[in-house]
Amino acid sequence: MTLQAISKGFEYYKKFGLNFTIQIIPLILLFGLLASFVSLPSPLLGLEGISNFDISLLVINNYLISPLLTIIAIFIANDLIENINRDVLVYYAISWKFLLKVLILSLVSTFCIGFGLLLLVIPGLLIAGLLIFVNYFAILEDKTVMDSLNLSWKKSQLNFFQCVLMTGFVWFITILSMTIFSAISGSYELDQTSRTYTIISSSLLIYIQVCLISFPMLVFYKNQSLNEIKDSI
Repeated sequence: MTLQAISKGFEYYKKFGLNFTIQIIPLILLFGLLASFVSLPSPLLGLEGISNFDISLLVINNYLISPLLTIIAIFIANDLIENINRDVLVYYAISWKFLLKVLILSLVSTFCIGFGLLLLVIPGLLIAGLLIFVNYFAILEDKTVMDSLNLSWKKSQLNFFQCVLMTGFVWFITILSMTIFSAISGSYELDQTSRTYTIISSSLLIYIQVCLISFPMLVFYKNQSLNEIKDSI
């Protein structure tokens, strides 16, 4: 089931990827641009070396741009798959309605998964598997925060092992991408060239994550719903 969803997701990306990218690219580039202006201090300094301006940019990117990207990307990918034609400006207009819900769900998920990761990683992966559908319920079915959490928990339990596998796949691709870009960036000095690289790498990293939630994971979510319908017939 997981491999089928991944394969089908990439098939959809091959078919709709260009159209999807054109519609989502403004926010992707904005995310990369803002990320390039953040000057993170040495890990030894903690937060002491970070300015209020850097903190503001991080807050904007993580708590405004990133949730908006999630919402818009899922809507665009879903409409492309379902052959629903809407003007791109519609997605940017309606996304604000879901922003607070997705932000709260993101914070709750991050806290729960982070707590699980502190318990030797595996519990964090299991919790992430249980919360894998929260955004899809909140965005595509306009459920409340509590309903999204509850429905994701119940739906993921029906195919728990498959949900954990899908989560593991997304984590693997994300961590692999971050590792590759971090290794490349190690050869750059802090000059204008590195800023250009930061824009490109940050944009590509968030784009990869957006594509994962918009195609393989979206197909996985849809397949769960179809299976429930078949079981009820």
